[in-house]
Amino acid sequence: MKRSHIVLSILLLSLLVPLASADSGPRGTVQFNLIYETSEPVTLIDYRITGYEDEQCISEIDLRNFKQFECAQKECRARMFPGRYNRLILNFSDRDRQSEVFNVSNYGAEFDVRVTDSELIVEDVTPISVLIFYAMPDFALLFTLNILLELILSLIFIAVLNKPMKVIAAVIIANLISFPVLWQLLAFDDKFLLLFEALIVLCEGLFIYYFMKKVIPIYQSLTLSLILNICSFIFGMLLGLGPNWRIVPFFSILLAIIVLSILALTYLRKRYSARFIRVFTIAIMVLACAVAGLLVMDRIAGGPLLSAHKLSCEPEYYTNITAEELREFSQLANAIKRGKFVEMKNVEADRLLDYIIEGQSEQHTSSSPQKLYVRVKDEYYEVRTTWI
Repeated sequence: MKRSHIVLSILLLSLLVPLASADSGPRGTVQFNLIYETSEPVTLIDYRITGYEDEQCISEIDLRNFKQFECAQKECRARMFPGRYNRLILNFSDRDRQSEVFNVSNYGAEFDVRVTDSELIVEDVTPISVLIFYAMPDFALLFTLNILLELILSLIFIAVLNKPMKVIAAVIIANLISFPVLWQLLAFDDKFLLLFEALIVLCEGLFIYYFMKKVIPIYQSLTLSLILNICSFIFGMLLGLGPNWRIVPFFSILLAIIVLSILALTYLRKRYSARFIRVFTIAIMVLACAVAGLLVMDRIAGGPLLSAHKLSCEPEYYTNITAEELREFSQLANAIKRGKFVEMKNVEADRLLDYIIEGQSEQHTSSSPQKLYVRVKDEYYEVRTTWI
């Protein structure tokens, strides 16, 4: 590439990078594992989490920072921003307990909460992999993953079509420009995501062709741009739909794929014809897209988290569930036994909730609160669902 072209690209990058806002990224799910060390069994009744502006804990922070906070008997989950001064307050059947002020330093943090007779002791048990992973701002993190993914696909592309390695340089420079632009556009309004993606495909394709017109025709540059952005879009959906901190393994898997792809292509090019490599690569890409599509559909089909909260007295209305019916609703039985959130499919959740609503409809009055109660083995529980 000409030196003037490189200088122009760097200047464009320097103008676009400051536009990227790290605050527009998604919030993480913070998990609290409740470990009971009380002299007598206690039941969790109510719960809240609060933040403070300083260590004196005088002024509370506006709770708009906390998108959602839900608890089961042995587990709590919160969608929240990291903050230095936080306090957990739980109301049990015998008394209220609260923690000392603690620090939520990372998205996807995990804490063990020891419930004693008098207080809550919060211990940070966030895995080191999460600390490293979330040390990067959202923009830098997703930008790095995007570059790595498109690097893999570009290597396959140039190996199949026997193009020079400098095509990869054009792809990377195009991403250095387009990714901050797309990030900022989505920060303003994500309703036009598909339109933005289409414009990015067109602009990146033209950019690659402009710098590489001697080695790649326009239709191939546009095709390459389309493939790269479709794969990035699917990968982004997988990251967005998955639980936040559980995407950590993707990073190591991605690095392994890069190494294996380079080794495999080097091996195949020495032993097989270009036609065989082309067919083989297309088959692998089709298979990868099919698997990714199935994963996305599985995530979309995923339902809420179920929890069961034991009550100390008989509620105004409830659905009686026998032992045989409890075996049919295994998720409810699991939630009661474990005291934690249980994942459900949408179909399963709808079937259970419809059954509970129908069973308590005769006792339910217009003045009764819209809650779901069940009676299981002479004990009463409130059934809740959440999407945290």
